Amino acid sequence: MAQSREERLAHGLRTMGFAQTPASAHGLITGCLVADPEAGNDLLIKSLGEALPLTENPAEAFDRLVDELRRHLLAQLYDIELGFAPLVPEDAEIETRAQALSEWADGFISGLGQTPRLGGLKPSAESAEILRDLAEIARMDPEPEDSEASEKDFEELLEYVRVGVLLIADELAPENPTRIPMQ
Repeated sequence: MAQSREERLAHGLRTMGFAQTPASAHGLITGCLVADPEAGNDLLIKSLGEALPLTENPAEAFDRLVDELRRHLLAQLYDIELGFAPLVPEDAEIETRAQALSEWADGFISGLGQTPRLGGLKPSAESAEILRDLAEIARMDPEPEDSEASEKDFEELLEYVRVGVLLIADELAPENPTRIPMQ
């Protein structure tokens, strides 16, 4: 059975010795790419922090994984079908998914903040409000209540994050979208 993108990312992060969870790393890389769609693998890997590799020469495989993730995210972020979604476990308890969304939001804000934006663009008032909301989500303390209402609330929050990130990405996108390197 083929590994999911989340499992492959978790394995790559462990192999390289990064402390991030898959959700946090996905959010961080997404934030970097929203700020600068031309960001390359070196910048994306550097944004993850200091690595303490657990095996010999894991960098080449991890570089390929990050490149695949970069191309996948760019295709999702700038797709007319609006196919982007934060990396959050699908088949986990609500508390685990809420924790992953919190980590994802924290990673996104970090990635967006540490990457220089193309053309020095600043977020609009609407995007700034979305970023404040993401900061609140990053600080949320998931409650262990697994109910139908909690599930509905989580799905609404996940959709808000998804659409909010797409709005920010659209706002900060370069004027010439053909320059976005999806290959």
